[in-house]
Amino acid sequence: MRMAWHASGTFDIRDGSGGSNGATMRFLPESTDPDNAGLSIIRDLLLPVKRAHPEISHADLYAVAGCVAIELLGGPRVPVRFGRTDDVDNRRCPANGRLPDAKKGAKHLREVFGRMGFNDQEIVVLSGAHTLGRCHAARSGFDGSEEQIKHATHRRA
Repeated sequence: MRMAWHASGTFDIRDGSGGSNGATMRFLPESTDPDNAGLSIIRDLLLPVKRAHPEISHADLYAVAGCVAIELLGGPRVPVRFGRTDDVDNRRCPANGRLPDAKKGAKHLREVFGRMGFNDQEIVVLSGAHTLGRCHAARSGFDGSEEQIKHATHRRA
């Protein structure tokens, strides 16, 4: 889920750059964006699926993986439209820093998600994706359950 979210979370509605089409997270600088720490693990786990189904683009595979994760966690079945293509190099990679910073507030989230064309309701829904599972410091910079992190963040504020 996190990989699909981060692959899409760089999108800019103003110029069409970033986003999941192209699967540019496979290339520098996006692959080493600190906000994408640990996502290479999932990309590597999906490589056997890609090899078994070469007709599916990496970009579609990342989207499908996110939708399947939601369903396996008890969420609704999310329909997936196929047709994303894979870039062959990093020419269209977005600059690092386009993803939301979990340490910043609502104004920052509105700026980042506004760039993607989302309203407040949609921002809340998408932010909920980061409540799934457990955070690991080596991957996200945070460690513990969502509840533990929420309490630690409020104590710092």
